[in-house]
Amino acid sequence: MQEYPLESLEVFFEICKIPHASFKTELLKEWIKREAKKCGALVSCDNAGNIHCVKGTPNLCLQGHYDMVYVSKNAEFSVIPKWVEKEGKTYLCAKDSSLGADNGIAVASMLVALKACKNIECLFTNDEEVGMIGANHIALNLQAPFMLNCDSEDIDEVVCGCAGGYDLECKMSCAAFPLPKDCVFFSLQTQGFMGGHSGIEIHKNIPNAILVLAKIVESLVQAGAFVIQFNGGEKRNAIPVSAKCEIAIPKLALKACEEILENAKLHCVVTKSGVKDSMYFDVLPLLQVVFSLENGVIVSENAIPILSSNLGILRQEMQGNRVVMCCIAMGRGNRESLMLEHLNKERAKLEELGAVVEVIDFYAPWEREENLLVEKVFEIYKKHRKNPHLKSIHAGLECGILKQKYPNIGFVSIGPTILHPHSVRECLDMESLVSFDKILKEILTQFDAF
Repeated sequence: MQEYPLESLEVFFEICKIPHASFKTELLKEWIKREAKKCGALVSCDNAGNIHCVKGTPNLCLQGHYDMVYVSKNAEFSVIPKWVEKEGKTYLCAKDSSLGADNGIAVASMLVALKACKNIECLFTNDEEVGMIGANHIALNLQAPFMLNCDSEDIDEVVCGCAGGYDLECKMSCAAFPLPKDCVFFSLQTQGFMGGHSGIEIHKNIPNAILVLAKIVESLVQAGAFVIQFNGGEKRNAIPVSAKCEIAIPKLALKACEEILENAKLHCVVTKSGVKDSMYFDVLPLLQVVFSLENGVIVSENAIPILSSNLGILRQEMQGNRVVMCCIAMGRGNRESLMLEHLNKERAKLEELGAVVEVIDFYAPWEREENLLVEKVFEIYKKHRKNPHLKSIHAGLECGILKQKYPNIGFVSIGPTILHPHSVRECLDMESLVSFDKILKEILTQFDAF
């Protein structure tokens, strides 16, 4: 296997050892601050956890986020990198978890640049993966006239625009009822779902574990089963891998449900359950809401998604003697007018079904931008890559929010190729990282960083 003597890769391996799932980034924050100070940078932070580092008189600011979508069966943070050879290419993946190359490889590259350059600015933002919280609450005095975001995930793309997004939270209050005494209890746990990024992979029609299990649950209820618990999803911006429900089947309905349970084994592990709950809830109003949500690509332009939605979370909780079901759908749009029109339509439809609806996050898209940085970066790309292209992507980048906060700064986004981010299949294309490293050094040279 080829060796990759990249300083950024060694730094990334150090980052992998430090817990930094979204909302749990304090240890990595302190580590970045210490490393930046070793590089001779002036370091400051704001209340949102964003880290600002400056050396000399910078013409260019590098930007990336230091939280990651942590997906794993391990509750405790554990990212163990591993090499994978596939179809003649080398990838860096992780053992039984997401890798965090999104956006840890940017953090590593930025720290290497901070060490090497005399005139440079770096902005490490916090909690990007859970609603771009750091960017939304940034309170820092940035200096450079241009910002290079390092969160793109295709080495041949120079990104000059991105989707905006929103999180639509929908709650249903359901009455709970006592179960008949002669029930048999079953647990259904989805298996074999791939998951993926709800933006850049939404067009791939990756099955959504919550929706698949909801269809099975509907059939079981129609055959006489009762639902005790129903939960699913990992992160609001990931296509769900996992969903689980606990059901009770009266003995009189068992025969009618047996074939459904047998067919369910294509998608679920079905086991007799030790749950002996005495209550169930009417799941049909919830299923109406779930099935009414538009999911997947909604509008495309030239075969590229410009409006989409993903049901990412389904959670159950008790409030008094009632069951409250909460589902969160994340919408994305490359045009704000499309986003708002769809959001208003979804809200009205869900409220008509009796749901309590709240938009818990909204950020506008980054409209396609042209500036000197875009021109120079694209020229450099044409020297290093055979088929580079300028494009807007159907995923959220902090550039959209930061552009609103700092309208006089020119933005562009690049990065190495990362496949299947936000899932246990996440992997970093090593050839692309080598190329990215060379491109970044030339960009820094062009902007007088050394």
